[in-house]
Amino acid sequence: LEQHLSITMCFQSPNPSLTFCVKTHDHLYYMVAPSPEAMRIWMDVIVTGAEGYTQFLN
Repeated sequence: LEQHLSITMCFQSPNPSLTFCVKTHDHLYYMVAPSPEAMRIWMDVIVTGAEGYTQFLN
């Protein structure tokens, strides 16, 4: 993941309450989780991984 990471809620989905977008420098990814709990875990893992990767580069 690039340093430019943004996670936002996306409402252009058949299940908007479980859909979020991951925006990187080059791509936009739409993620649809199977449950609210899974969505929170996925978002936490993505953010934590991006922060760790950024720290590793520095």
